Amino acid sequence: MIRTKNKFALPLICALVILSGCKKDLETIPVTKVPEKNILTIDSLRNIYQGNDLMVNISLSVYGVVTADATTGNIYKELFIQDETNAIKLSLTSSADYFVGDRIRVSLKGAIITDDGSDMITIENIDPDVAIVKQQSNVELSPQVVTIEDINIPIGETYSPLQSKLIKINNVEFDCSQVCETWADAITQSDVNRYLNDTLGNSIVVRSSGFASFAGTQLPRGQGSITAVVSQYNQYVQLTIRNPNEASLYGTRKNTCANCPIHEKNFDDNNLTSGGWSVQYPVPNNLWETDNFPGSNYYGVVDNTNNKKVGESWLISPAFNLSNTNNPAFNFKTAARSGTSSSSLKILISTDYNGTSAPSAATWTDITSNFNISTGNWSWTDSNDFDLNQHKVSGVHIAFKYTSTGATRDTWEIDTFNLLDL
Repeated sequence: MIRTKNKFALPLICALVILSGCKKDLETIPVTKVPEKNILTIDSLRNIYQGNDLMVNISLSVYGVVTADATTGNIYKELFIQDETNAIKLSLTSSADYFVGDRIRVSLKGAIITDDGSDMITIENIDPDVAIVKQQSNVELSPQVVTIEDINIPIGETYSPLQSKLIKINNVEFDCSQVCETWADAITQSDVNRYLNDTLGNSIVVRSSGFASFAGTQLPRGQGSITAVVSQYNQYVQLTIRNPNEASLYGTRKNTCANCPIHEKNFDDNNLTSGGWSVQYPVPNNLWETDNFPGSNYYGVVDNTNNKKVGESWLISPAFNLSNTNNPAFNFKTAARSGTSSSSLKILISTDYNGTSAPSAATWTDITSNFNISTGNWSWTDSNDFDLNQHKVSGVHIAFKYTSTGATRDTWEIDTFNLLDL
C-alpha cells in the first residue's frame, strides 16, 4: 500500500493509544446501526497504521463484505473483508459463522491494528460473538482482474498495493517442478508453497494450509485463471485460495511437463487401503501391512518370517477407467528379503473383478513375467512400464498376489505404484 496523507487518519491516531499499557474495553452489545461519524472505510483504517501497534479505545466501526472465510480450513479464525475502498484481514479470537458474501459491521473498540509481525496489516483481537454483526447475505463481489506484476510490492514500499484484496489472474500455470504435487502436505498437515507462473515469466507463491480440506488434492495441471486473496509474508507476496474450484487451470500449458500419474499409491500416509485399495485373504495367514525402515518412507509389505505358514494374500487396486486414456501404463517398485522365492509374488490384471468379492470370482491374467522385480537383499527395483493399451476399458483392477507355501521366509515390499497416461 502506498501511503498517502489522510486528513481523517491523523486526528484518529491522536485518539488512539499505543498498545503498551492499554486495557481491552470491547462493546458488550453490538448495534446494527451506528452514527455516520463513527464509520471508517477500510482504506482509512489501513492508513491509521504507521508502523506501531495501536489499540482502538474509542467507538469506531467498519463495514465490509467477507471475501474469504474458514469453510475449507485454508484459513483459521480469520476473515478477509473488502469495501469499495480497500481490503483487510481480521484476526478473530474464536471461530465464526460468517461466510463469503456476508456484509458485516465490525466494532473496532478494543481491537488492535497491527502488521501481524509479517507486514500483513491486520485487525486483531476481534471477538466475533461481540464485535461482528451481519448486515446482509449473498452480496456479490467480483474479483479484480490483475497480473502478477500488479500484485508485487513496488520498489521502496512495504506492502503490496493489493494486499488482502480478492483478485483473479489469467493465463497462469503451476510450475513444472510441482505440477504433479498436491496443494499442501495432508499427511503431516504442513503448509506448503506452490509456484504459479504467468506467460511472461513472472512467478508468485500460492500458499495452502496442511489442514485445508483440499490439502491432499492434486494441483490442476493446465493453464487458466485463479481467484484468490492477496496475502503477504514480509517482502514475499502470496496468494491464498478460498476453494480449489477457483483454480480453473485446465487449458493447454505454455510449458509442457512430464506426465503426472493418473493414480499414485506410495503408502506415505501409513494407510494400506487409502485411495480405494483393498485386501483379500483366501488363505488368511499372512497379512499385507505398512512399514517403514528407519529413515525411509512407508511401503506395503507382506511376509511369513515369523510364522512360516501357508497363505494367500491379495493387495488389489481400485477400479481404473482407462477408456478415455491415450497410452496407459503402470509401474511400481519391489524389494525382497534375500532367499525369497520369486514365485511367491504374482502381478495380475482383471477387467471383471467387482472390487469386493473373493478374487476367485473374477478372471485374472498373470502378467508377472513383464516386470523386473527384486532379487533380494532389500534392494528396491523399478518394475519398468507395463503397456495397458489392450485394457482401455473401465473396471480395470491390478493385484499383487502373495502365496506362501510355508517352506521359506518370503518377504515382499511394494511401493510407488503409478498409473500413467504416457
